Amino acid sequence: YQRAAELGDVDAMVFLGELYERGSGVKLDKKKAMKLYRPAADRGHADAQTHVGILLDSEQKFEEAFRYFALAADQGKTAAEILLGCYFRDGEGTEVDLGKARYWFERAA
Repeated sequence: YQRAAELGDVDAMVFLGELYERGSGVKLDKKKAMKLYRPAADRGHADAQTHVGILLDSEQKFEEAFRYFALAADQGKTAAEILLGCYFRDGEGTEVDLGKARYWFERAA
């Protein structure tokens, strides 16, 4: 997977990023995971966008995380739809908007 990721395969980037994010078979390294996810996310990969959002959220970079969740949610990524609903509900990275929160929660259901 390393070679495929180096060659720009976005699925390999995400798979390898997940291994580093969890420390599964490799040393846990969230920075390395982010370096793998970001290029895939910037190329429109919804799973990568969700992972980038989650890592940014853990760093309390809510506005940037919100943007990545929105990109993934717009592609129908259920986890991102739920997280986007939470952000609208709680006012993380955006203004509180219960109508939009409900929309995203219902879309995810």
